[in-house]
Amino acid sequence: MDDRYFIPCLSLVDMIACSIGATYAISMNFNPFNFRSDLICKLVWFLHQSISFSSALLLVAIAVQRYIKVSRLVNSSMSLRSKRFTITSILIGSTIISVPCLVLYGRDEVLLKNENRTITGYNCGAVPNVNQKFLFGYSVTLLLMCLSGIFALIILYSLILSKIFKQESSRKKNFYRSNKQSLSDKEQHSSGNTIQTESSNVTDADYSVDKSESNTTYIDSTTTNNQQQNMQGGPAIKGNNSNVPSAIQTGQKSQFGRIICLITRKHRFSVMFFLITILFCISFLPRIALMITESAISNFWDNLTDVNYVIALCVYRGHLLNTVVNPVIYLFFDTDFRSSCQKLCCRN
Repeated sequence: MDDRYFIPCLSLVDMIACSIGATYAISMNFNPFNFRSDLICKLVWFLHQSISFSSALLLVAIAVQRYIKVSRLVNSSMSLRSKRFTITSILIGSTIISVPCLVLYGRDEVLLKNENRTITGYNCGAVPNVNQKFLFGYSVTLLLMCLSGIFALIILYSLILSKIFKQESSRKKNFYRSNKQSLSDKEQHSSGNTIQTESSNVTDADYSVDKSESNTTYIDSTTTNNQQQNMQGGPAIKGNNSNVPSAIQTGQKSQFGRIICLITRKHRFSVMFFLITILFCISFLPRIALMITESAISNFWDNLTDVNYVIALCVYRGHLLNTVVNPVIYLFFDTDFRSSCQKLCCRN
């Protein structure tokens, strides 16, 4: 429960972000200059920004929680009260950060000139009559906050992966050490059994010779067979012992790969959140950079060619891929989620 507590929250945020962002992107693609509602434009920007910040802050909170759990500090797991307080604080903080969007963004009139005609279009974006310094400062603030969150995530997950790798490597060393000790104990035990068997065979043979001559042939053949079995058992044990160093060397050579597989199995939630964080950073940074360029250059969208306009739109909405890919990552790493999806599909 401690590992999965933040997953439904992050999934809900991703679902809302994907719904709002996809709706906004489709409406802008089909009606790029026919967005007439100023209120809807402001609300879409506000909701989209607040949901994006909620997702980012949730990733930071998850990284802190994973670090506490892996490091095994005094309180190795967050209490339910602290988790609820964290989620509430994230929602309030994201709302406060996104409030300026209600002022900075809205419906903008765009004049489209075609030969001798001029057409007035309506775009949903940065309002031109707003203070450009304030818009630029807000975009720079968003970028700095985004970079700070990314650096915090990099530091936290570097510490997490370092801790996990050290723990698993030490466990592997202890495992190989115990295996070597058990093999040496088995060797000593088998050699002791061989000596006892030989002495018991000789004693039985002497006793049988003294007792009767009729049993001499049977006892000699039995003793010979036992000795042959013991002779065969001796080299077999030595052969196995000669293979022990090569097996240990092979295990040491593939130790790094086994540690990686073991980390992926045992700490799959940490690896899952690490991948989600990487995808979030890759998809969200270009959007922030484009927002700064948009606020620094007046009439940025008006001066773009058709090809550049399409590329800019793809960069602007590329962060939506993160919200789409996240459920696939959940499906791949979370076995319970995967089994629930299989049951749901089979039931339908």
